[in-house]
Amino acid sequence: MTTLSLSPPLFRNWPLQQTEMMALPLALVAVLLFWTLPETLSPGGRSALTITAFAVIGWTMTRLPDSLVAIAAALALVLTGTLPEDRLFASLGRDLVWLLVAAFVIASVLKSSGLMELLVARALLPFRSFISVAYVLTLLIACTAFFIPSTSGRAALLLPVFLALAAQLPDPRLIRPLALLFPTVILISAGGSLLGAGAHLIAVDAISQSGGATIGYLEWITLGLPASLLSCLLATALILWLFVPPDLQNAPLVLQRPAGRLTTHQKRLAAVLVMLLGLWTTAGLHNISIVLIALAGALVLLSRPFTDRKTKEIFRDVDMELILYLTATIVIADAIIVTGADRWLADGMLSVLPETLARNRAVAIGFMTLTAVLSHLVITSRSARAAVLIPAVALPIAAFGHDPALIVMVAVLGTGFCQTMMASAKPVAIYGGLEQPTFDQRDLFRLAVPLMPAVAMPLVLVALTLWPWQLNLNTPAKDHMAAIVPLHPAAASTPYATSDLVPSSSSRPVLRPDRVVATTAPTPKPRRSAPSRRVTRLEVELSTVAREVRQSVGILGQKLGLR
Repeated sequence: MTTLSLSPPLFRNWPLQQTEMMALPLALVAVLLFWTLPETLSPGGRSALTITAFAVIGWTMTRLPDSLVAIAAALALVLTGTLPEDRLFASLGRDLVWLLVAAFVIASVLKSSGLMELLVARALLPFRSFISVAYVLTLLIACTAFFIPSTSGRAALLLPVFLALAAQLPDPRLIRPLALLFPTVILISAGGSLLGAGAHLIAVDAISQSGGATIGYLEWITLGLPASLLSCLLATALILWLFVPPDLQNAPLVLQRPAGRLTTHQKRLAAVLVMLLGLWTTAGLHNISIVLIALAGALVLLSRPFTDRKTKEIFRDVDMELILYLTATIVIADAIIVTGADRWLADGMLSVLPETLARNRAVAIGFMTLTAVLSHLVITSRSARAAVLIPAVALPIAAFGHDPALIVMVAVLGTGFCQTMMASAKPVAIYGGLEQPTFDQRDLFRLAVPLMPAVAMPLVLVALTLWPWQLNLNTPAKDHMAAIVPLHPAAASTPYATSDLVPSSSSRPVLRPDRVVATTAPTPKPRRSAPSRRVTRLEVELSTVAREVRQSVGILGQKLGLR
């Protein structure tokens, strides 16, 4: 994710004044639309939807920085009374924010050490063709998602690796597929790790608030890695097929052996990274939060044995703009949930979609996947797409009787496809805007057309087969019992039949298909009263103790009086 002021994809060639002229009428239309709706939508819901519409217009129709638009929207939610002031400030104290800070510190130390370039160069030495190097490089790039936050940070970290490999290619025609490989794999492989993108933190927060499964670092890997890794391998195959000339498919490639060996400093750093990954993946065994583990790892790496840089220099690499932007988008998503705007959207969708289609899991997953992979054409930022799609589309779809965690995961992993245009993602802009020729807009279009089904199909496949079983295993028993609610036939026309099924707080459970029972709630049994003999004996014992205490106090008083 990047908050640089890049032009939105659909309007990138338009003059700035023309886009601003379109943004103002659309903003006025949004105000008239949401404030002339029926009274079924609360005033807080109207404000939340109006401010969210303004944020989307700012992200898509203007060249304002995405972070500025998001923070302004979060501030507007507080000033209008839609959200309390404490909720805005409390969002900065979330454990996810601390996780990002620690991850940025770890990434800064790793980048300055040169360890990544040396490890990648050594791993590629045994392979003698461009095809084999491309596939191994795909796996190595995917591994960086497990400890490097944000796709922009990974793109900057791996840029020296690309430049070093590009200088050793036997033919200049191989530079274009190599340049396309790096940003494509960086963006798609982010879905395999909780730290891969800021949008994943928004998803975890939304799932926990909707009463879904508990998803930690290891749980996210088991859910997101299969689809992400399969999509990465398919993307690499497409790049090799479309952009590598046939005579170069098996051309010999001899890479230079890196000078020197791992230094003591780099070995220590590698040992700490392995220890961090081990503790993160076994968090369910030792019950230590991954945030505390990340903070401890960052504290260790800030010490002198692991880095020679000053602490101030390392903390300057923490992307505070990204953190504030992520926090603001979470506040926007919270506002839609807390005010009940998502329930209102769910009712609207239910009145339009046929019930048989809405309650069909395959149809819901397919619709959510298509919406997510196409959303980058309108909203450039990945986190912004998640902040809009999760409360406005994913949770209303889940209200039809689907697992909220399942639909939210589909939405957030689908946003990883954003390679259609140069401005769609910062990694694409980094590798496409180098001084040496790499690829252009026509190459991106040529790749994007077959790449979209290569990303969507594995996602739909795992969402239909693996995820329902995995999410049931990750759901605690107490959440399982809390989510079971009766659903009468008369309530089939609405996802939320009564007010007691939909609490006003954001932590209400959303109906899951395997947790819905079609019978009425059983009549509670009358509570049995305690035996009268037990009560009498207790009274006698209490009176005896009280009498003895009074006697002791009287004796003590007499003695004190004599003295």
